[in-house]
Amino acid sequence: MKLYSAIVSILLSLLPASALAIDVASCLEGTWVETVQYKEYPRTILHFKGNTLRFENMFGATATVEYKVTEKKADEFSITFEYCYKVKRGNGRIVERCERPDFLFHMENGRPILSETAIELDGRGLVIQGEFLRTDDFVDGFQSELSRKLNSRKPVGNVQHFSHN
Repeated sequence: MKLYSAIVSILLSLLPASALAIDVASCLEGTWVETVQYKEYPRTILHFKGNTLRFENMFGATATVEYKVTEKKADEFSITFEYCYKVKRGNGRIVERCERPDFLFHMENGRPILSETAIELDGRGLVIQGEFLRTDDFVDGFQSELSRKLNSRKPVGNVQHFSHN
């Protein structure tokens, strides 16, 4: 009887976690537009379908890649992908460059937001580089509360910059 009770307890403890599980693909499904346009560069546009992402105007290209879920919580998740391309250096040499952007899906006031994150080495840690909203929920110049909070932190004093002399 104790074994049965233990098994039932374990199963019941797992139930809330599975009930809170997020369906990543359905949360991302659709077209997302960058909320801020930088200079004369066209806005980045992201198209999600299933486990693939087609991006436009990112890294100067349009491509389709598979994304990966890197972290998942009850009300948000992080995704990343890898995109490699050839770059011509100033000396004429062609090298392969790989980009691995990180995105955080989160909700604010019922609005789904996709924020591109980065780590700032000036002591602030996590910052938001750019944000995306779905086309049907788009607001030009939108900035999330999370972005305002993270990006407004001051750098830690006396950050050392190293040079390779």
